[in-house]
Amino acid sequence: MPEFTAPSLGKKSNHVTIELEVDEHANGVLYALGGAAGSLTCYLDDGYLVFEYILFIIERYIVRSEIPLAAGKHTIVIDTILEKPGAPLTVAMDVDGQNVANITTKRSVPSAFSASETFDVGIDLGSPVSRDYFDRAPLEFTDDIVTMNVTLHK
Repeated sequence: MPEFTAPSLGKKSNHVTIELEVDEHANGVLYALGGAAGSLTCYLDDGYLVFEYILFIIERYIVRSEIPLAAGKHTIVIDTILEKPGAPLTVAMDVDGQNVANITTKRSVPSAFSASETFDVGIDLGSPVSRDYFDRAPLEFTDDIVTMNVTLHK
């Protein structure tokens, strides 16, 4: 879906909950918003949960879980706190109720990442968000995303 109709993931505080079932060494994009110039993505890379935030090619932030997900059902929660657009963005990643990684950016996008990129679930259809999966794009998630829920904080 076009970014302007998608949840405001890069510019408002939000809570993303994903219920999924994976095989060992799972790979694929869980969700991606934007493109190579400015964006964010959450994906699995050989079982490791990764979140990446790119601020207009100027800054790139990546956080990765220290251990990979085991095969089976999991609940992933990505909690993003943002005081106001342009302010630092704090991201906490939890798997099955346990914090697995955190990151804070120096600043965030003040409005939109792109006028032509999209919000994708289970695949990254536009220009690849991450250089780390550029050669594997669109990095389709081949296991099962059971549900994904995005809640914007007030």
